[in-house]
Amino acid sequence: MIVSVNAISSLAAEDTPPAKDLIYITHQFPLLNFEKDNMLQGISIDLIELVWRRMGANLNRSNIEFLPWTDGYRRALKEKNTVLFATARLPERERLFKWAGPIGSDRKVLLAKKDRNLTISGPSDLKNYRIGVVRDDSAIQFVLDDGVRMDDLVVQNTSKPIIEMLQNDSIDAWAYSDSAGRWLIQDSDANASDYRAAYVLGEIEAYYAFNKETPDLIVQSFQQALDYIKSNRDRDGVSDYERILSKYSSMKP
Repeated sequence: MIVSVNAISSLAAEDTPPAKDLIYITHQFPLLNFEKDNMLQGISIDLIELVWRRMGANLNRSNIEFLPWTDGYRRALKEKNTVLFATARLPERERLFKWAGPIGSDRKVLLAKKDRNLTISGPSDLKNYRIGVVRDDSAIQFVLDDGVRMDDLVVQNTSKPIIEMLQNDSIDAWAYSDSAGRWLIQDSDANASDYRAAYVLGEIEAYYAFNKETPDLIVQSFQQALDYIKSNRDRDGVSDYERILSKYSSMKP
């Protein structure tokens, strides 16, 4: 029996769920995605609404689930047609998800109190300090790559207890995003200006991460919509993507 390419494409399209039927999950990671005043905000939130509009999906930010990072990450690994954002795209995660992006870049650092005067000139110095991390966060891989053992890290499910440990000197540093970490410290009623990036671990790019069982066709459609939003410019030569970045750049603590 001979099956035409068009027939195969038609069958693939029938098996592909529309964008409105996917499960969308985000988490607290300013300024990419965060909840403030009971409203989801952030670069990835504004951007995905434009992607939905471009794809013809009648969705808005109220359709997004807001979960702790670890819960969202593990659901996206297990549940078909689930999208988690923003998610750092690492070599170790490459085959765990399908990807659309990038949304933006982020710098991973060791955040520490200025008055602790941590001296870190290279990876070999990290073993001298007690470092806190959020479970499943991308910063963990950077620290492990620098020679720190997983058993030596202080692992918590959320950032709140880590910030408390930073404040009471139970840990020396927090391996996390520079900008998001400062924001969360400030949001916890501490003074972000009392902290500094004691060591730069590396850079990542953040993406929309699709469960690996999600059909390629919808991931490709999502990517095409995202590319259009980034490349299409108005009369002033500015894209909607650039306007979103500008909107949130002034909100840094």
